[in-house]
Amino acid sequence: MTSSPVNPALERRVVLAFAPLDKAALGLGFAAASAIAVATVTILALLRDPTRSFPLDLLSVYFYGFSVSYAGALIGAGWAAVVGFCWGWFLAFARNLFFAIWLMTLRVRNDLETSREFLDHL
Repeated sequence: MTSSPVNPALERRVVLAFAPLDKAALGLGFAAASAIAVATVTILALLRDPTRSFPLDLLSVYFYGFSVSYAGALIGAGWAAVVGFCWGWFLAFARNLFFAIWLMTLRVRNDLETSREFLDHL
């Protein structure tokens, strides 16, 4: 069997596509995004007409100490950062685990196929 020449640019793209995600980096990204979102929504609710705002008081069920106030926006942002970090870390972990299992399965299948072909020639 002859192997076909591999395009280096394509090989680099494939390696980058299957590279593991950094769990801490994705966690920090989710933490920052969720903290900014909760703080922004809370402050916008304070600036708008209270009769037309969303029922943000329900967040106090999940985020201890949260209230629709400026201090509550900071507390909610802190809790949202913690929850966002956990979600981001878990998503990166699950994606890395899925790809590791998938690539290992492909590698084992390829090795078995190669060894079958070798054993058939003996």
